[in-house]
Amino acid sequence: MPNATRIPFKSLLMVPLMALALSGCGEKAGSASAASAAAPAAAAPAVSAATPATGSTPPDASATAANGTPVAATAPPAAPIPIPHIDPIEVTPALVAEGKKLFFTAGCNACHGGTGGGGMCPPLTNKIWVYGSDDSTLHALIKDGSQAMQTTHGLKRVGHENVVGIMPAFSPILTDEEINKIMAFIHSINPDAGKGETPTAASEAAPTTGSGT
Repeated sequence: MPNATRIPFKSLLMVPLMALALSGCGEKAGSASAASAAAPAAAAPAVSAATPATGSTPPDASATAANGTPVAATAPPAAPIPIPHIDPIEVTPALVAEGKKLFFTAGCNACHGGTGGGGMCPPLTNKIWVYGSDDSTLHALIKDGSQAMQTTHGLKRVGHENVVGIMPAFSPILTDEEINKIMAFIHSINPDAGKGETPTAASEAAPTTGSGT
């Protein structure tokens, strides 16, 4: 058997040690490269989703007009709408008969009683008129309802009623002509109807006893 070249044992021992050292250097080099690659990303400032784009202006909660006057958050309330004037209601037997029929078909009797004597709503036969008893006011009360007399027309109550219900608006089911016919019937059962004056928006409420419209 030919003689093999002898390699010193110390040299053989150095081979795995050098491989191990080189592998460790590779890991350090890889870690250093990864760290250096991640460094710019970490150094970059975080951009918030709420940050406005370049050149934009963030909204200002206290908005102002061009002249520097603060803009109101809500619009001022609208001015009261005057009650439209109508001519005095003509009272004839024919109109009274038609008005009485409409009084029942529109359901007025359910609240005011079949003869206008009242119920859960005030009677129509006394002398108390909460917003006034002139024909223009009574027409608007039937057409628009009692709530609109205050919120739309700016009137104040000038009387007090011991009742449960409020007057709804009958404009969806009654025409102006039909309302006038019902008013002719009311005139026939209450001679004081239509003889008052419309209260102004500045009128002070003056509670009275009893009941009425």
